Amino acid sequence: MRIGIRKRLILSFLSLLFLPIFVMLLTANLSNMLADVRNLLIILAFCIPFVMCSLVLVWIIRSNILRPLYELVAATQKITSGHYDFSLAYNKNDEMGDLCAAFELMKDKLKASMQKQAQLEHSRKELIASISHDLRTPMSSIKGYVEGLQDGIIHDKARFNRYISVIKNKTESLDHLIESLFHYAQLDIAGTQEALCTRDSRDILASILAPIETEFVDLPAQLHVVKPFPSVRIHANENSIAQVFDNLISNARRYIREDGTIQIEAVVDGDWLKVSVADNGTGISEEALPQVFDQFYRAEKSRSRSFGGAGLGLAICKKVIQHHEGAIWAESKPDAGATFFFTLPIR
Repeated sequence: MRIGIRKRLILSFLSLLFLPIFVMLLTANLSNMLADVRNLLIILAFCIPFVMCSLVLVWIIRSNILRPLYELVAATQKITSGHYDFSLAYNKNDEMGDLCAAFELMKDKLKASMQKQAQLEHSRKELIASISHDLRTPMSSIKGYVEGLQDGIIHDKARFNRYISVIKNKTESLDHLIESLFHYAQLDIAGTQEALCTRDSRDILASILAPIETEFVDLPAQLHVVKPFPSVRIHANENSIAQVFDNLISNARRYIREDGTIQIEAVVDGDWLKVSVADNGTGISEEALPQVFDQFYRAEKSRSRSFGGAGLGLAICKKVIQHHEGAIWAESKPDAGATFFFTLPIR
């Protein structure tokens, strides 16, 4: 049989109260006790305040210790059952109140962790569906063209070269997808991210953007880089930032007209170096805008802009910038172009 704290306290107080009286009754003879009424009155005068104090103490312990303990036990059972939408009623400013507040904080963090885990599980399912779709489409095309070549039905050299060109393009798409998946997985593994070093922002931006400007010389699309770049000290990795620019510019090229324009600008904004990549393409719908950096997000439902592939490019950008302790976001209106911003802290 379990004896709780309350029963133990009651038994202790009763023992303190009646044990002295019991001992006195055993050691004194009846005649002396009847003759000494004054001693009996003294005992009663002692017992009554003691009983009252004991009752008050029991009430305090029950209301300030036992009740919140019972409440914590019930809350633990609710959490074990997967219920997190409740609050503890005990909120007094004492030690048990601190314990209940800490329990509430633990519950809220556990709830957030479970929600994040559910989101990750949902993302994994989306990844499987997305990768299956993105692999199946080019693989089916490659299989069809290869079967056509094997059957020997292609006697036209131009058509033969066209088949080979399609197979090559589909193979390159598969290679790009696998490379993106590999890099994204590497960013998720602790300790594999490249080390950061302190560099001058003007030097690192010029080094990254110079080859990209050269690439655009022979393209109908225009790349406008606002110079001179700000000269401040930043803690960054050139290869990682170059990949961010590559993903953002590739994304912009996908959604601008053939002769569209992309503009890159860097400014100092307080304690941050703020970089923008703007295009005059189709823009991003309002419902898709908050989610474009989510892993594996695909905005096919958006009428204004679609992010094909596995949705990894912008997710990789987000991870890289977060590793640099910066922020990344997008601003856009449908049919009015999009601007992607990211910040790097100035050291």
